[in-house]
Amino acid sequence: MLTDAEAKDQIIQITNELFSMGLMTATGGNVSALASDGETIWITPTQMYKGGLTEADLVRIQADGTVLEGIRQPSVEYQMHAAAYRVRPGTTGAVHTHAPIATAFGICNQAFPPINTDAVFLRDTVTVPWYMPGSKELADAVAGALEKSRGAILQNHGLMTVDKTLRKAAVRAMLLEETAKICLYVKQFGGTVSYVPDEWVERLAPLADFI
Repeated sequence: MLTDAEAKDQIIQITNELFSMGLMTATGGNVSALASDGETIWITPTQMYKGGLTEADLVRIQADGTVLEGIRQPSVEYQMHAAAYRVRPGTTGAVHTHAPIATAFGICNQAFPPINTDAVFLRDTVTVPWYMPGSKELADAVAGALEKSRGAILQNHGLMTVDKTLRKAAVRAMLLEETAKICLYVKQFGGTVSYVPDEWVERLAPLADFI
């Protein structure tokens, strides 16, 4: 378990990375990490420029959104983050991005074909129908998806990823965007598509925890 100082430092570092990669918009997307007490969470604030956050902008909240530390208002998606920690015990980090290609991927109701090993590992990703951002309905739907996978595509909205560490949750968000990009390139190139052989898809399945 990270200390609160370490958790806040990692949130800022990963938010900066995701913003610089174009996976977050100016104010869209949010990142959280479990606080040192193992019950509350640190989360990015609402409606603030994601390219310039500091640790002083982060807030520590209870699952119901009550602010315990910090001067900002928490992300409107706090319910979705709280639900993620509730349904996946052992989770210490959660990432919500507005990654453009993966978002378009979900809007077009696409699924990951076995084009490479990452696509095989991500094939359990669930696409959640659109619900109003920040709503309990969205939080509940995402919670249901995260019971089946560590990542979900939010239709007409973005992505949500969780894992045992915030770093691993961020890596999954990056891989979802990169794999969706390769799927897009494959469609643009056309021609005959080569897939990972079925035998290897099954042999790779037990290794999904690798990412």
